[in-house]
Amino acid sequence: MSKQNIKCPKCGSTEVDVVKTWQLTSPIPDKYGRITVTVMGSIVCKTCNHSWRSVLSKIKIGDRGIAINDKEIAEEEGKRRVKEIVIDIDDILRENEEE
Repeated sequence: MSKQNIKCPKCGSTEVDVVKTWQLTSPIPDKYGRITVTVMGSIVCKTCNHSWRSVLSKIKIGDRGIAINDKEIAEEEGKRRVKEIVIDIDDILRENEEE
């Protein structure tokens, strides 16, 4: 796990160890249809041995791209073209008359 600006809430030291990590997946997507995966961690301070749990990062994954800690890293590839089907009623009536 990369070192982030994690400070001990008790003594304020930045010398901490991430002991364990796990992921939480949001059951409900956001308004853009992206699923949020939260990476949590169990952290221990090397100075005062205080331990706590904290969010290490948040990843949003979906059709519109990927965002890590609210920074977009994958752009939207462009909108899909809508398939257009043109039906002329005169053609349908002619087919019915021929039968």
